Amino acid sequence: MASAVDICNTALSLIGADALVSSISPPDGSVEAGHCARFYPLARLAMIEMGNWSFPKTRAVLAEVDNVSTIWTYAYALPADAIDAKRILRPDSTTNSISMSDPFGSLYPQVPSYFIAIDESAGAPFELDGGVIRTNEPDATLIYSRDVTDTTKFSHSFVIALSYMLASYLAGPIIKGMPGIQIGKALRQEAMQLAAASSAGEANNGLTINEPVAAQLRARA
Repeated sequence: MASAVDICNTALSLIGADALVSSISPPDGSVEAGHCARFYPLARLAMIEMGNWSFPKTRAVLAEVDNVSTIWTYAYALPADAIDAKRILRPDSTTNSISMSDPFGSLYPQVPSYFIAIDESAGAPFELDGGVIRTNEPDATLIYSRDVTDTTKFSHSFVIALSYMLASYLAGPIIKGMPGIQIGKALRQEAMQLAAASSAGEANNGLTINEPVAAQLRARA
């Protein structure tokens, strides 16, 4: 798995830099390492916020706060480590029964009547107002993205996108002038496209089918 230094060196190669860095925490003394140490955290946070990556997502039951809104029924404090609020879960959509009798029952008659499915792809409407989340859901649970610094948790697609985003930050101070600005803009657009393509794929992972459970067992659950 790529380290922070690997990501920095990939970013440097994307702008045609010959130099490689050996450390950014602390910087190894080179100009390139100094720039990487400055921009790497900014690029990482930007990419986490921009995409719908799986690895930084977590959830929390929200703490209710005073609600001054006349539109929303409830107000909650945004978790302190939240970078991007993704979804407020609906209590009635987190667990659903999926009947396997149509259309798959005729093809797989040995499959029990019901599977237990966890579907978190749909969320309830909400509004983010500073550090307050407003919604009409009681006892709300939020799925959100938080900062992750451990590169072993990064997906391969995130590493690539982050390399392009970091390169867009490095282009200006290293290449300088209008060429640096133009190259940085093109690299940023590429990073955004990679994030959009990859996060779209990861967003499809919101439905998880667990082990089959017979209907009579489910009824007793």
